[in-house]
Amino acid sequence: MKIAIIGYGKMGHAIERIALERGHEIVSIIDTHNLDEMEGEAFRSARVAIEFTTPTTAAANVERAARQGVSVVCGSTGWYDALPQVARVIEQTGTALLAASNFSIGVHVFNNISRRLAQIMNRLPQYTPSMNETHHIHKLDHPSGTALTIAEGVISELDRLNGWADTGVIWEDAPEAERKAQEAEARRLESEVPSDRMAVTTYRRGEVPGIHEVKWESPVDEITLRHSAKSRDGFALGAVMAAEWLAGKKGVYSISQMMDSLLA
Repeated sequence: MKIAIIGYGKMGHAIERIALERGHEIVSIIDTHNLDEMEGEAFRSARVAIEFTTPTTAAANVERAARQGVSVVCGSTGWYDALPQVARVIEQTGTALLAASNFSIGVHVFNNISRRLAQIMNRLPQYTPSMNETHHIHKLDHPSGTALTIAEGVISELDRLNGWADTGVIWEDAPEAERKAQEAEARRLESEVPSDRMAVTTYRRGEVPGIHEVKWESPVDEITLRHSAKSRDGFALGAVMAAEWLAGKKGVYSISQMMDSLLA
């Protein structure tokens, strides 16, 4: 299959390598210096483009690709407020979009387990859920899209919760005094979270691909679910698999639909 790549950072390079290993052809690589090539014949020859850029550019990239007749797998986060408009363009152009905060199969399994545990905890009000997410220092949005997806899954299963609360960002590589101040502020914000909200705390450290933890704490014990990515390859593989699945489809799809189809 012919694939285009939009965004040629570390994820773009990993996607290129894995797509080639799976027998696909990379026909166009778009980055900040050659955006006009999205109107070129090479780009238009792709069946699917895989987009990993930034929250400020993702929506425009998806729309631009769709207007060239190219469907898109989008792994950028922080732009979903624009999704209704983007979905209209997808419908008008007869293309397809699969946008997800995380393409890791392991994260999909983690999210399902987390929701099932929340169903149990709905009958055990002594347990209070919270969440931590850790990513590399280059990640711009926080909390991460994956963290919010997981948190919203928990919230949807609990009658006693109505939303989540951001308790701040801790830059773990910062000077000690600065880091301690950030940790103190996070503790203060967490102590002020209303009882009907789930606290979500963000950590940024080095080149960490992604760690997500859901904690359930009671006065007498704590239960923790944790997923830790070892590299970007899991995300890249999932994105290429999504492109394979999306080819030939029309409309807007979720990662849950793809995973349910693949695991059925």
